[in-house]
Amino acid sequence: MLNSSLLKFLASGAFFIILTAYEVGSLGAQVTDDAQPSAPVDSAMITVGAIEEVVLSPWGLSFSARIDTGADLSSLDARDLVVRNNVAEFKLGRRWGSRRIQLPVVEWRHIQTASGTEKRPVVEISICLGSKLFRTLVTLKDRSEMLYPFLVGRTALSGKFLVDPSQSKAVRPTCQAAVLAFSQPLSPKE
Repeated sequence: MLNSSLLKFLASGAFFIILTAYEVGSLGAQVTDDAQPSAPVDSAMITVGAIEEVVLSPWGLSFSARIDTGADLSSLDARDLVVRNNVAEFKLGRRWGSRRIQLPVVEWRHIQTASGTEKRPVVEISICLGSKLFRTLVTLKDRSEMLYPFLVGRTALSGKFLVDPSQSKAVRPTCQAAVLAFSQPLSPKE
């Protein structure tokens, strides 16, 4: 009789251990199922640093650009900006030959700045960053007081680039139209 009581005790203990292990396993599976999966990293994405060279197409103009994930849209240095009949006319700095450019205004955006909110025209341009040539929206603003004439915002970066702020000049423009422009020396800075 002692043996059968001992066997019942051991059997119930084993059942309890198995049940506990099953519940813990289920709980672990439940936590895993509820957890958010990490976003897959697209192998086609390019890692860029905080400062990169970009080339504006079709003009083949190379700019040092600040990569800014805090900015929604990119921004281009546009001097003497005038908008008439929904066309933005502006010139680039002397470093780029004071080139005059005309582009249709796609929309107007209110942009939050350190000094308040500004209403800026938005145009669409093509840029080369690394090996990717793509179209993106850009606000126009006189950036002559800024260190970088071009700012690349997160909309332009999304789905194409990973940003490593510890790096700088991590990639060179290698788009077919950009290679020639990037290899040509720039005139002295203003």
